[in-house]
Amino acid sequence: KIRHARGMSQQQLANKLNTTAVSVGRYEREDQRLSLPLLRRFAKIFDVTIGEIAGETRLTPDYLSVPVFDLRAAAGAGALAQDNEPAGHLMFREQWLRRMSSDIHRLFVLEISGDSMWETLHDGDHALVDPAQTNARREGLYVIRIDDMLQVKRISMHPVTKLLTVKSDNPAYRTYDNIQPDDIAIMGRVVW
Repeated sequence: KIRHARGMSQQQLANKLNTTAVSVGRYEREDQRLSLPLLRRFAKIFDVTIGEIAGETRLTPDYLSVPVFDLRAAAGAGALAQDNEPAGHLMFREQWLRRMSSDIHRLFVLEISGDSMWETLHDGDHALVDPAQTNARREGLYVIRIDDMLQVKRISMHPVTKLLTVKSDNPAYRTYDNIQPDDIAIMGRVVW
């Protein structure tokens, strides 16, 4: 349950434990007992108590833990924030998340860096991103990849030409008009 709440695959957990996904499956099905040292490792990875791992303390079912990534660390050709180690987690009401996204386990939070989206987003703010929403037909804030960096920009689509306008909310930064949708890589929509 904790692994699912973190949006982590068995293979990702296995990598952190230096074992195989098959072994993780055995632990989850209780086919293999957990030793105290292994319980400690699970607790450290998930940032919970050993009691929560052992099932002694019930996790709050109304909330989902969403990983937080630093926008500055979300770089690299083709890299999504999820490819990096999260800087932490934020808790959101699961019912609210389900209204925001059709795939709540893929959601992630970016810590904003810089002032290009000032007054909307400030350096250090957090933005909840839905990577399932990559079509810019609906105007809003999107995470886009430019070269090897992720950036948050406001994108709108012209209703007739279907060309995009990509702009920063800070007027000190340039606006780009008449962009072909295929010319930018939209990584997800900012939903909060």
